[in-house]
Amino acid sequence: MTDGPVPHRTPTFSEWTGDRMLDDTRRRTAHMHSYLTDVQRAVGEVSLTELSDVAAILERAYTAGRTVFTCGNGGSAATASHLAVDLSKNTRLPGTPPLRVMSLVDHVPAITAWANDVGYESVFSGQLTGLAGEGDVVIGISTSGNSPNVLEALRHARELGALTVGLLGPTAVRAAALCDRWVTAPAESIEEQEDIHMMIAHLLTRHMREFVRAGGTVPASAQGSGR
Repeated sequence: MTDGPVPHRTPTFSEWTGDRMLDDTRRRTAHMHSYLTDVQRAVGEVSLTELSDVAAILERAYTAGRTVFTCGNGGSAATASHLAVDLSKNTRLPGTPPLRVMSLVDHVPAITAWANDVGYESVFSGQLTGLAGEGDVVIGISTSGNSPNVLEALRHARELGALTVGLLGPTAVRAAALCDRWVTAPAESIEEQEDIHMMIAHLLTRHMREFVRAGGTVPASAQGSGR
């Protein structure tokens, strides 16, 4: 029998019990508790005034039959897509006109065409040309507020006469300067900021559903889930 490295063996469940498993669980749950505590704190610091201002813009867009466009990158692209489908589908009630919403992150041929032929900074603004106009709303989602394509979309939206809204991180001053109204996610990490942006997306969807249900008036209170 030759000497050699001892092959790796996965411990059995019984071997994980005892002090080692207990210590690992304590460390793991402490880390998780810290994250959840940070998110809860940040949620409590979200500005209700900022939320109300953004909701008012969406209300006016719905009443006027205008279109809402959403955009972002990475996790914010996923939030932009999620917000678009929720606003367009989960606010729809029998006998009421729909809220018109379009995500600019989901049209892959358009995105790649603009990126290849013009530049990645134009993937959203290029789509807005010919689609957005006076009274429409463009929502840019960015934790950093420095994404060139989101900044260009907000800038071009203003040129087209659209209102601009941001779901932003706490240091997103460049994007905020291009927004008529914005909501800040007052958290330190990108993950926590994205959590809050998704919560805001659901909050705005629920508010707009009740606005539609109330016949285009500001509801006194929300009336439960649309799912």
